Amino acid sequence: MANDRPLDPPDTVSPPPASAQPAINVTHLPSPLRLLLRALLSARKPARAQPLPSLAFERRNVLLDANDIARYARLCGFADSHGVPPTWPHLLAFPLHMLLMTDRAFPFAMLGMVHLANRIRLHAPLAAGDRLDFDVRCGTLYAHDKGQVFAVLTTARRDGDVVWSGESLYLRTGVHDALGAPYRAELRTNSSLVQTATWQVPGDLGRQYARVSGDYNPIHLWPVTARLFGFPRPIIHGMWSFARALAAVLPADARHLDLLVEFKTPLLLPGEATFWCDSHSRAFELRDAAGAVPHLRGRWQAAPSASPSINTFATDRS
Repeated sequence: MANDRPLDPPDTVSPPPASAQPAINVTHLPSPLRLLLRALLSARKPARAQPLPSLAFERRNVLLDANDIARYARLCGFADSHGVPPTWPHLLAFPLHMLLMTDRAFPFAMLGMVHLANRIRLHAPLAAGDRLDFDVRCGTLYAHDKGQVFAVLTTARRDGDVVWSGESLYLRTGVHDALGAPYRAELRTNSSLVQTATWQVPGDLGRQYARVSGDYNPIHLWPVTARLFGFPRPIIHGMWSFARALAAVLPADARHLDLLVEFKTPLLLPGEATFWCDSHSRAFELRDAAGAVPHLRGRWQAAPSASPSINTFATDRS
C-alpha cells in the first residue's frame, strides 16, 4: 500500500510543545457501538484536501489492568516474561483516536481509512497496575499517490514522565491534490529473512480481538459485514498481526524499544500466514502462505533509555 521509497523517521517522539492546543479531557469513553456510529456518520465528509485542526484529546489515570493485559497477551502470543506488551498502550489510546477522527472538526471520513504504518517508542518499562495519562492529537499531513496520509500522535505519561509514545499513519483514499511532503515508506524487502513459522488464523479471530481491543470495525467481524466494504471475507486487525509478530521476536528483557511496522496487504480470515525474520537486522515480515506477498513489514531495535526531547514531536519525515 505504501510507496517503495525510503522514509527517515524521527529519532524522537515526544510531548507537544507548551504552545500546543490544550487537550479535551475525556473522563468517560463512549461505548464501542457509539464510536462505530460516529464513524458511520463521518462518511458524509467530503474527500478533499484540507489542513488538520489543532485538535487533541486526553484521558488521565488509565489503569494497566493485569487481567485485560493477560487476555490480550494470550491472544497475541506474548509470554508472561514479556510483561506488558509494548503494543498494549496503543489499544488503550485507540478510543481517543476514534474520538479525534470522528470529531466534527476533523476533515476526513473515518470509515474506509487504510492503516499504513505505526511507530512505537517504549521509553521506560511498564508494569500491570501502572496508571498512565494519554494525550492524542493530530500530527503531520503527507501526500500519497492514492490520497491523503495523516498522522495521529499519542503520548503516555506516568507521574508526568513520558514512558510510551506512538505515531499512527492513516491513508484517506480518493483525496486529490493531497497536502504535505510525499509519504515515503522506510522498510524494504530484506533478502536475508528466513521463514521461522506458519500460523493458522481462525475465522473468528477478528471477533476475538475486537472483544479484547474494543475495535469493532465491521471489516474484521463477519463475512457479510466485510463484503459491505469490498472484502470477500473478514480481515484481521493489522495491530493483531503486528503484536503477533513482535511476540515472536522480542526478547523478554527488552526495556526500551523503537518499533516500526508498515502494513501492506490484508490477511483474510480464516487463513494461513508465514512468518519471516532476521535476527541480525531485527527485521521481520508476515507473508501469505506461499511466502510471496507481505501482509506487513517491520523492524524492532533497542532504544536509548533517556527521556525524549520536549522540543520535537514526530514532525520530520523529510
